[in-house]
Amino acid sequence: MRRSLFVTLTSIFAALAIMFTVLKLEFPFPVLFYLKFDFAEIPVVSAFFLINPYAGFITSIIHFLFLLYRSGDLLGASMKFSAVFSMLVGFWLIHKFFGRTGGRSWFILSSLLGGFLRIIVMSLLNVIVLLWIAPGYLDYAVFVLSSFFGYSLSYSEALIWTLIFTGVYNFIHVFFSFIPSIIIVRALGSRFGFHGHSSSID
Repeated sequence: MRRSLFVTLTSIFAALAIMFTVLKLEFPFPVLFYLKFDFAEIPVVSAFFLINPYAGFITSIIHFLFLLYRSGDLLGASMKFSAVFSMLVGFWLIHKFFGRTGGRSWFILSSLLGGFLRIIVMSLLNVIVLLWIAPGYLDYAVFVLSSFFGYSLSYSEALIWTLIFTGVYNFIHVFFSFIPSIIIVRALGSRFGFHGHSSSID
């Protein structure tokens, strides 16, 4: 792929991710309402599969920098970036070792490994954040989860349930981002002849 085309397409998908963020195209996950299903991930994943993995990683970095600039919230932007980046690493590993087959097994492996890495990374980060960096979030989790279950939870119970619900959210979000992206990639690939995952940039 020509470098100019790579830059142009990557810029377009990064701009789409930023636009979706500005428009607040998102909706909350039940129970833990601060977790949001974010449409801005779809352009990131689409860039990964339509152009090549480099485009996906670069798009995620640009989106992270925008989140940081817009909100000034280093913690929130970093958590979002970590979730997306770890998922892309899972996709990249399948691409690296199995190639770009596009078959059913390839889709399943990509989504499962992307989801697994995202869950592991975010579970570890949530433990660090909830116990040491921002324990106030754990106070909120105790309140919300106690209301949800109908009885008062201890901090350890709230932590465990927070990790469980966050893991479920992250696993669902992989498919929320992955499936529309594959549909987009196939549609654009058929229309414009893009095959994705170019191994080099000329």
